[in-house]
Amino acid sequence: MDNNMKQLIENMQQSGGGHILYCFNELETYIENEATFIIAGVEQGDNILVVENDRIFPFVQKKLQLHLNEEQLKKVNLINNFDFYCFHGDFHPSTLVHYFLENIDSYSKQNQLVRTWGHVEWGQEDQASVAIGEYEKGIDKLITERGLISVCAYDDLRVPETLKADLIKHHEILITDEKITILNNR
Repeated sequence: MDNNMKQLIENMQQSGGGHILYCFNELETYIENEATFIIAGVEQGDNILVVENDRIFPFVQKKLQLHLNEEQLKKVNLINNFDFYCFHGDFHPSTLVHYFLENIDSYSKQNQLVRTWGHVEWGQEDQASVAIGEYEKGIDKLITERGLISVCAYDDLRVPETLKADLIKHHEILITDEKITILNNR
C-alpha cells in the first residue's frame, strides 16, 4: 500500500486537499501507512499534526527516524489522542472542531502548510457514535474550506455499521488495509 498511499497523497495535494477515512484491521499495516503519510508530507515541506495514542506512536516514530533527519522530525507534532478527543472531559463535537481549528490555525498564522492524521478512539459510551458523526461533519467542512489533507483513522472492529455509514458520508476516500476507494462525496 506504500506506493498507493504516496500516489494518493500527491494527487490530493495537486487537487487542493481531501478528507480520508481509514478503517484498519491490521496494526502493522496501519503503522506503515501512518508513517508513509507523515514521511511523504514532511518530504513535500508540510508540517504534520498527528493525533495518536501513546501505545502506537512509538512504533511510528521508529519508522520516521529511519527516513527523516532531526530537522524534518521537528515538522511532526504529536498530540495524544485521548487528550485531544477528551479535551474537556468528553467527546463534544463543537468543542473538538474548535480545538482542531485552533491547532491548524497556529500553522496558518506562520504561513506553513499542515496535514493531519487523527486516530479517533473513544470509551464505551453509546452516544459516542452520534457525537463522532457530528464531529466528522464539522471537520469535513473545515478540511474542504482550508484545502487540507486529513486522515481520520478508526479501528474497524470498534466502528458500528451505523457509524461507518455516517463516516462514509463525510469523507472523500475510504482506505482499508487492502485498498483505496474513491467515495465521490463531493
